[in-house]
Amino acid sequence: MEDPEIYRKAERLADLTLGLVGCCQTKQEEIAERAHLSLSEFKCLRAFRRDTEMSVKDIAQRMNLTSSRLTRIIDGLVKKRYVTRHIDPHDRRIINVRLTKQGETVARKVTNDCTHVYEQVLSILQAKDHDRIISAVNELADVMQIRTEFVEEYS
Repeated sequence: MEDPEIYRKAERLADLTLGLVGCCQTKQEEIAERAHLSLSEFKCLRAFRRDTEMSVKDIAQRMNLTSSRLTRIIDGLVKKRYVTRHIDPHDRRIINVRLTKQGETVARKVTNDCTHVYEQVLSILQAKDHDRIISAVNELADVMQIRTEFVEEYS
C-alpha cells in the first residue's frame, strides 16, 4: 500500500515541477522567438554548449531525441545557415554538424539570454541558498533521468 505522506509530497512535487517546466518553457519560447528560431532549433543550438562541432548522435543524446527526429531540426538550421553537415573523415557512417560563424553568434546569444534569465532568478534569491537550490535541482534531474530510463527500458 502507498504511503499517504509520500503520495501527498509526490503530488506537490509533480505540481511544482510542472509549473517550473511551464515557466522555463515560456522563457525559452520567448528567447527562441526573438532569435527567429523554433523552440526545437533553440534547444539544438543550446545543445552545442561550448562545442562548435558535434555528431548527430551526440546532439540527439543531449536533446534526448532520436537521430531521425533531429534530422528535421538540423534541416531548418542548415536552411538558416546556422549549421553545416559534414561526413566524419574517419568514419563515413558518422554525420557531424558544425556551427557556422553566424550559427556561433546566434548560439552564443541565445545561451547568454537564457543564462541571464537564471541570473535574474538567482539575484532574487538569497545568495546563501544558491548552492543548495542548484544541488537539489541537479539531484532531482539525475533521479528523474534514471527513472525515465528505467521506465523506457521496461515499457
